[in-house]
Amino acid sequence: MEHQFTVFDVLIIIGITQGLITSVLLLSSKKNKRSNPFLALGLIAFCFLSTKILQHSLQLWETMTFRYFPNGVELVIAPLLYFYTVALVNPRFKFERRHWIHFVPFLLSQTYAFYVYFSLLGAPSIIEKDIIANSLYFNEIKKLEDYLSLISIGSYLVMGYVNLMAYKFWLNNTTSDSSYPDFNWLRNILILCAVLGLFLLLNLSFAFIPYFDDSHFWRWRAYFIFIAALIYYLGFVGYRQAEFQVRESTPIAPPPKVAKLSADQIQETIQLIEQALQTDKVYLNPTLTAKELAQQLGLSQNHLSAVINQSFGKSFRELINDCRVEEVKQKLKDSDYQHLSILGIALESGFNSEASFYRIFKKNTGLSPKAYLMDRAKSQVQ
Repeated sequence: MEHQFTVFDVLIIIGITQGLITSVLLLSSKKNKRSNPFLALGLIAFCFLSTKILQHSLQLWETMTFRYFPNGVELVIAPLLYFYTVALVNPRFKFERRHWIHFVPFLLSQTYAFYVYFSLLGAPSIIEKDIIANSLYFNEIKKLEDYLSLISIGSYLVMGYVNLMAYKFWLNNTTSDSSYPDFNWLRNILILCAVLGLFLLLNLSFAFIPYFDDSHFWRWRAYFIFIAALIYYLGFVGYRQAEFQVRESTPIAPPPKVAKLSADQIQETIQLIEQALQTDKVYLNPTLTAKELAQQLGLSQNHLSAVINQSFGKSFRELINDCRVEEVKQKLKDSDYQHLSILGIALESGFNSEASFYRIFKKNTGLSPKAYLMDRAKSQVQ
């Protein structure tokens, strides 16, 4: 029976094609070699998952060849994206033999899919295939895999989020080096995956409502359209990331509560910090760390972090970058620095990353550096 391609079919095929191309690019890229393979394999898994809906929309499911085609990739996607997250944020991560346990559910699922498919090859008709598949509990096991996929998404999202937050805690309380990424885009990926999990939960829940039975195929079409969009986003943001490796790997303990320090200790520490910032201008050192500043002030790193977090209401990184932004604003007004570009002034003020400078400056002032200069010029004219 001839089938006419619909807009839906085209969108899914575009998503699959883009995902496969990006996967090849990620695997052949010289950047981020520890993390990119996990993302590439995750994209390939999403592509194979998307072929499931095409089997039905293109009526391939009604053919002898493609009925019960072995496709059990649902349980591999969440672990792959989890390891992609861990490989990015944890410099000590190395995939080891013990990590294969995370892929056992997928291997069992895919093995079962192959077993069913090859068991049905000799069947003379589709009806006979269905009878044999039912005797192998095909529908029941596929429903179980859907529920396990939902649990997998939720579990690995939580673990990925914990790893990302641990990195952010380390970043904010350890180094002021602006070349370190904040991985906000990685947080966006986790959010989109959470939406995917919610989408799956709703679709599985609708199966128990008589009106939303399997004849209402639109809900699964919407689900796979979202997957196609997710494939595009994952491939785009993953491939465009610059090479980066976290150079420091020693985690620090959460800072102690200021309540454990006396009022005199807190006030003395505040004065030491303010002197280091205002007089010594320690923030001009682009790679300044909390450990280095603590040693300079004769304090422990946790003592320093505790006072900054709770007395200044900021993290170490935020405090240093705020000072750098103020330094940039002052130099933009100073005629002695007019020979420098905005980026040149930023580098003179302690920043060592162009992208992070523009992002931090806009976050602090609400304006881009150029817009800030124009706004200042208008104010002077008035």
